[in-house]
Amino acid sequence: MGESTETPDEAIARMGYRTAGNGRRAEIGAARRAKSRNTIMAAAFDCYGRENGRFVRIEDICKSAGVARGTFYNHFGDLEALRYQLLEELTGEFDRAVHHMFGALENAAEQSAVAIRYYLHAAEKNRAWGWAMIHSSAPGHTFGEMVWHNSLVTIRRGVDEGLFHIPTAEIGRDILMGSVASAMVSVTSGTTSSDYPEQISEHVLMAFGMSRWAARDVSRRPLPALPAIAHDTIVIASMPALGDISD
Repeated sequence: MGESTETPDEAIARMGYRTAGNGRRAEIGAARRAKSRNTIMAAAFDCYGRENGRFVRIEDICKSAGVARGTFYNHFGDLEALRYQLLEELTGEFDRAVHHMFGALENAAEQSAVAIRYYLHAAEKNRAWGWAMIHSSAPGHTFGEMVWHNSLVTIRRGVDEGLFHIPTAEIGRDILMGSVASAMVSVTSGTTSSDYPEQISEHVLMAFGMSRWAARDVSRRPLPALPAIAHDTIVIASMPALGDISD
C-alpha cells in the first residue's frame, strides 16, 4: 500500500472531531487584520483573565481597550458574542493541536487522559489563560462549542470500545467537563500539587468505570509535547506555547 496523503486535519475530521477548518481560519485571519477588533479581544482577555474577572461589562472592556462603545458593537452584537469568539481564540488552535496527538495514542482512555492533562497543565503554566477560560465559558458549552462536541466524540468512542462503563456518552461528557472546569479553578488559584492534573484524570476515568489501577496507569504515562502548530493564528499573546506543555 502507498503512503497515506491524509493531512492531520483530515485525520481528526475522519474520527468525528471538529476543528476551526481552513475556511474558518482564513475568516478569522481576515478579521484579525482589523486593529480595533484585535484591541477589543486583547482587552477582553485581560479583563476575563483575572481571578476576579467573573463579572465583566462591555464598559469595562471598552475602557481597557480605549475604544468607544460603538466600536465594540461594530464587531460584536453583545457580550455573549464576544465571549463566544474569545473562547474560540483561546481553545481553537489549542484543541486542534491536542487532537493531532490522538492518532498516536492507544485508545479513547489515553486520549481522554491526555486531553485533561494538557488543559489543566496549560492553565497551571498560564493562569491568565486559565481564568479567561473559566470566566468566559458559557453554561452548556464549557470551554466552547467545539471542545464540548469533541469531548463527547472521544467518550462515545470509549463506550463503544468497552473501556468506559457509563450509561451514555453524554453522562461521561458532563462528568469530564464539570470536573475539568472545577479543577481549572483550583489549578489557577495555585492551591494544587504539581500532579493535580494527573489525579483529576485518574478519578475521571474511574468515574467512567475503569479500575483504579488502569486509570492510574493511563494517567501517569509520559505526556508528549504538543505539536507547535498555527502559532501565527493565535491573537492572544499570553497563550502558552503549544510545544511547552509536556513532561
